[in-house]
Amino acid sequence: MTLRPFLPALLLSAGLTLLMLPLQTDIDLSNTALLYVLLVVVIGSRYGRGPAIAAALASALLYAHVFVPPLFSLAITELQYLLAAGVMLVVALLVGHLTASLKAHAEQVQAREAQARALYDLARHLTAAQTPAEVEGITRHFLETVLQAREVRIVPQSAFAEPPAPLTPALLQAVLAARHPLLSAGAGPDRSLVLVPLLAAAGRGYLLACEIPGAAAGAGATRELLETASSVVLVALERTYFAEVARETEMRRSTESLRNSILSALSHDLRTPLTVMVGLADTLGLGKASPERQKSMLAALRNEALSINQLVTNLLDMARLRSGGIELNEAWQPIEEVIGATLQQVRSHWKDREVTLDIPAGLPPLRFDAVLVERVLWNLLENAIKYSPADTPVELVVRRVGEWLDVMVCDWGPGLPAEGGEELFGMFRRGQAESSIPGVGLGLAIARGIAEAHGGQVLAENRLGGGACFRLRLPIGNPPALEELEEAT
Repeated sequence: MTLRPFLPALLLSAGLTLLMLPLQTDIDLSNTALLYVLLVVVIGSRYGRGPAIAAALASALLYAHVFVPPLFSLAITELQYLLAAGVMLVVALLVGHLTASLKAHAEQVQAREAQARALYDLARHLTAAQTPAEVEGITRHFLETVLQAREVRIVPQSAFAEPPAPLTPALLQAVLAARHPLLSAGAGPDRSLVLVPLLAAAGRGYLLACEIPGAAAGAGATRELLETASSVVLVALERTYFAEVARETEMRRSTESLRNSILSALSHDLRTPLTVMVGLADTLGLGKASPERQKSMLAALRNEALSINQLVTNLLDMARLRSGGIELNEAWQPIEEVIGATLQQVRSHWKDREVTLDIPAGLPPLRFDAVLVERVLWNLLENAIKYSPADTPVELVVRRVGEWLDVMVCDWGPGLPAEGGEELFGMFRRGQAESSIPGVGLGLAIARGIAEAHGGQVLAENRLGGGACFRLRLPIGNPPALEELEEAT
């Protein structure tokens, strides 16, 4: 116990005596006693029980010595004065004790309120934690703020065999076996190592370890705070554990679904053209077909090879998009050139299919990767040709809409489903689940992925009168002047 708080109590008692000494004859003894009692109340509310008792004793002695006749003597001869001094002492002691008790209770209430606010903040911050490392960081900040803790760490059960110093495997096992917090010697004489077990379901366990001041280590309030905080921390750790399990389960499910979809696509859409190619090659190898028949068979063989090439290209493109390994080779260039190159490929593949073109003059250049945008247009045109009657044209229309340039591919096919049109942009999604039309359902997904990599969009809508329109929307940006573009090329 320090003597520092007692010195102000004694000095204040002496000071009050000196202030009242000139008024000794003008103030009644009862009023003087009340002033001393008031002083004891002030000291008790400010410094606590011990200084209040000291002030009460000192005030009683000063009151009896200075103000009770005979003055400046403790030899009190009259019973009433002796009784007054005794009553004053008892009242001062009682009031000082009650005042100090109220002060201690108020401090406890304030401390519990501060702890409750801190626990609320801890629980609120832990709800946003996504990983055990984040939970440990939030817990460390809480204990450092509330208990002046140091070396805060959460040790999972998987690390119990080789825990960080000063923890030992035997100490950790003892804490888990005891199932309640334990104290151990800390790094310094005034520090205590606190070990709190965090026991989860299914045999999982953690250990919360920290060093706190030795004076607070044995307090009941500290133990209660640690137990409450540890339960909140354990809930957060369990939540992050099950969230990680759910993510891994979803990843495995998605991977399995993707694997099955790829295997299904390969088994159907690659095996069929390969079988046709083998049959055509065997027939050509016999050498019995006429020249016209051979020419027709070679053309069919080429078309099947192109179909397989397209399927493999789509699979590779989607793999690049999914892995994030796609790199844009962007340059300012007119969209008309890419459209022209794409139409040449389309007409070489579908010679008898009509594709109409509507491109206004004066379109600004765009910044894009020509090879990838050509892939988008090819997939949109291929989709329109496959899913529309052979005797209807496919329309390609280019329009400027505000700060965007829209390239629309429209057909006169069955159109989009009334519900779930957006699902067509998913991987391995087709307008008709069972169809004789070749394809693995990746074209639209690839088109949207490439467009979004350019900061654009691919949208789908039904057109008036029947059919569907797929819109490639690219940002115009701030194209350079024509002279600058010619110099760059």
